[in-house]
Amino acid sequence: MEIYAQKTRDELISIFKERKIKGYSKMKKEDLIQRLSVEPESKPVTVSSVDPDTIRFIDLFCGIGSFHYSFKKLGWECVMSCDIDKAAKETYLTNYGVKPLGDITEIEPKQIAPYDIICAGFPCQPFSQCGQHKGFEDQRGTLFFHIMKFVHYHKPKIIVLENVQGLLNHDGGKTFKRIQTDIVAAGYQVTYKVLTCSDYGLPQMRKRLILLGVRTDTDLVKHIDRLLDLEEYKQEKTLPQLLGKPFEKKVAYTIRCGGRHSPIHDKHNWDGYIVDGKEYRLTKEDCLKLQGFEDFKLCGTHSEQWKQLGNTIPTRFTEIIGLNLKKYLTRSCPCSPLASGPEM
Repeated sequence: MEIYAQKTRDELISIFKERKIKGYSKMKKEDLIQRLSVEPESKPVTVSSVDPDTIRFIDLFCGIGSFHYSFKKLGWECVMSCDIDKAAKETYLTNYGVKPLGDITEIEPKQIAPYDIICAGFPCQPFSQCGQHKGFEDQRGTLFFHIMKFVHYHKPKIIVLENVQGLLNHDGGKTFKRIQTDIVAAGYQVTYKVLTCSDYGLPQMRKRLILLGVRTDTDLVKHIDRLLDLEEYKQEKTLPQLLGKPFEKKVAYTIRCGGRHSPIHDKHNWDGYIVDGKEYRLTKEDCLKLQGFEDFKLCGTHSEQWKQLGNTIPTRFTEIIGLNLKKYLTRSCPCSPLASGPEM
């Protein structure tokens, strides 16, 4: 980064042109430096279709592996995962037999085998209501640019990003616009949507922003507007139905990392409910069900396990995203009888 800091803005733009990197015209010098510091030499890409049955993916900021949990059921292969949380990494290894790498800032893209999909539930605290809304001013917020170093190097066909819905309006929408601009400049079309757990069979208020990027030279891109059309996966299930107890509430509060054992009528309460006229506190087993994990083992201390539950992406989200991607990948694959079929 120091070598770039010594150059003028015009000299930095010349480097962008030489490397055929787009999206630099409105960038300030510091933004140009940041982009170049994580931008490796890119590989040439060729136009290709994606075989829906041989998908390979990487799982960045993997946590306990919601993407892996759902994509494995589709027969897709994880070629790399990473996280800095020791207990979450132990949980990931125990359940999937894959040991995640560590700090993403220390991983070189050239060390990773080729893949089709990059998944990243990057840290949400810089953009969430629970955090301090610092965005890219928070070191965790700048980790987005390390996602992009993998995108620029490997040019995966599909990008799947997950974050809190607060990212949409952070800094008056400028942060999200920057993210979109960078992905589009890398050669992708973008679509996004806020999903709510309770709409898709998990009775929890949790909402998450899902952003998909599809490389513009793939057949899949013609379906871009349909990839987050998830109406067919909607279903209703209540809290009493899921947990088998007569909860007064039909939908659970959002599971969080902090705030456990707050007074039941306190605004910070999320784990306390009235069941059969008595106060009831959610167990870890309850929360695993509410996050969509079955036959799953958490590792680490008691507090570390609760943290993992609060941080994870509900598997219902990753499941329906995977199912819908596979549906349209099948229609796009030349080997499929559905490839030339009518749009539904």
